[in-house]
Amino acid sequence: MIDTPNDLTERLTHAMLACVRDHGWRGLTMERFATAADLTPAELYAVCPGRTELLNMFARHIDLASVAGIGPVPDDPDARFDQLLDIMMMRFEALQPHRDSVAVIIQDVMREPETLLGLLPQSQRSFAFVAKMSGFPHDGVRGKVFAKALSAVWLSTQRVWLRDESAELTETMHALDRNLRRALETLAPFLGRELAPLKPAEED
Repeated sequence: MIDTPNDLTERLTHAMLACVRDHGWRGLTMERFATAADLTPAELYAVCPGRTELLNMFARHIDLASVAGIGPVPDDPDARFDQLLDIMMMRFEALQPHRDSVAVIIQDVMREPETLLGLLPQSQRSFAFVAKMSGFPHDGVRGKVFAKALSAVWLSTQRVWLRDESAELTETMHALDRNLRRALETLAPFLGRELAPLKPAEED
């Protein structure tokens, strides 16, 4: 039976996480990965020729998981903010079952400048996608600025998520809400005051 694109992505994702769990990111060779994914080197090269492409594929997988079940873009600014918050939070929830492996990847990739550089274009695409799905600027200069701001929010909140042992990731949710509101308030003069959420942030 031939894998559908979604099935193949799931298969490659599970193989990558298994390799990271067993060998660490730095020990993940494409040969080991091909074996774990039950692919020949040629088959693997056709769909994912290197480790950077593998992480970019994983990022797109998480992007799609984060918008599963999301409704149409709302008109109300507060509702748009809530949708943005939900999508960003669902990214963390999609990663939560794999947090140990993701933590290893984050730590090891920080020591690989070439890999980091290779991930930047996909990071921009990922957060532009998140912005589009929640009704915020996603293309042109405003879109690029907004995507970079979302990336900064993500990285700041990610530090909380990595150590969050609270029920239902409540610490992560509070940090994400706070960081998003600050980012939108900071960007409002450039992007338009209508982008800033109207409701005050909840007290921690």
